[in-house]
Amino acid sequence: MIVTLLQGLKGADNVINANFRKLVLGRAVGNAGDSIYMIAMNWFILQLTNSALWIGIMNVAIVLPGVLLFLFGDSIDRHSKRRLLVAVEFSQLVIVVMLIGLVALHIKLPGIYVGLVFVAALFGSLAYPIQDTLVPLLVEPDQLVQAQADMSIAYKGTDYVFNALSGFLISLCSVLGVLIMDAATFVVTVATFRRIKLAEPRQQHTREKSLYLNQILVGFKIISTDPLLRLLTFASVVMNFFFGGLNTYVVLFGRHFGGSIYYGILESMSAVGILLGMTVVYRQLKKLTVRQSYLIGNFGRALFMILTVVSYNQFWLFAIIYLLSFVFQGLTQVFETPMIQATVGSDQLGKVMTCFYTLVSVTLPLGSLAFSFLADRFDLRLFLLLFALFYAGIFLLFLASHAFKK
Repeated sequence: MIVTLLQGLKGADNVINANFRKLVLGRAVGNAGDSIYMIAMNWFILQLTNSALWIGIMNVAIVLPGVLLFLFGDSIDRHSKRRLLVAVEFSQLVIVVMLIGLVALHIKLPGIYVGLVFVAALFGSLAYPIQDTLVPLLVEPDQLVQAQADMSIAYKGTDYVFNALSGFLISLCSVLGVLIMDAATFVVTVATFRRIKLAEPRQQHTREKSLYLNQILVGFKIISTDPLLRLLTFASVVMNFFFGGLNTYVVLFGRHFGGSIYYGILESMSAVGILLGMTVVYRQLKKLTVRQSYLIGNFGRALFMILTVVSYNQFWLFAIIYLLSFVFQGLTQVFETPMIQATVGSDQLGKVMTCFYTLVSVTLPLGSLAFSFLADRFDLRLFLLLFALFYAGIFLLFLASHAFKK
């Protein structure tokens, strides 16, 4: 998968240079690691506790660190992005090694695993805004959308692929074996990011406490005053609430159909869909404007999410339609970050990206908790219908938005 990705990137419209290629490779391998331990620990906690509530708690531990990202925006703007990337990946490696030891020793205290996953997820979450601020330093402004398409494959498409593969790997070689493979991915990621060569401007590293507190709020102010950023943030905030619920439901749905194999199949469908949307469909629509492509993506994911409701009783039909909904999800993801990067100056981008991730991360744990409590009494079809109606509403909002027409 990763070799194929790099081969495709070498001919990607002159966007790729040596440093950017290293960033893409490191992110692809690193997100493979992120995905493996998240899926492995979700399945492990289900086996350990046999509780939907603990699945929800684990998902909260995975996504809650995103709420804290705004605290680091000013530091990202002022420090070396390359060194920060190396540091967060190495920190995840340390945590995964600790998880390997606990699983090998058959420690049966779920709270310990949840705590370690929370710390690992905090470091993993920091990688995203760091990368988003690094990309504009590596490519030209008119290459941002193509660069984001390549990065999306690396840190979103690859993420979904290894989410899917993890279900199969767990059934083949156990959670412990999967975590050992996971540790190896972080070793490769650290080594790859260390090879990026970039002369970053030196920044002043000392600030008064009061000034620092003001700086970490700047991103929120920029988002609140820009109509396009407000709309993008609102859409992502509500969407992540439903994705928090989907993280719980897809595990239970896999168990309902027979175990981790079915869980892996559904994750495979979302992975393939995301990759098709980011590659094949995106390339077919490159002649269209960003607005036109983004609207098509929103319309398509609403349509196919509705169709999953009517195909609920036929697993394979449901799985194929589920895949198609993620095709359009992948298409929309290509454009979101470049729209922000093109709107915000590079000196404030770290603050805006961390605040954006903070706002959209808040509802992920809320969705996980809410739907884990409702799992036994909230039918999957009703959940999918509400998700589809939200997508339809977002399509209409962007269609009518004057800010999005500029």
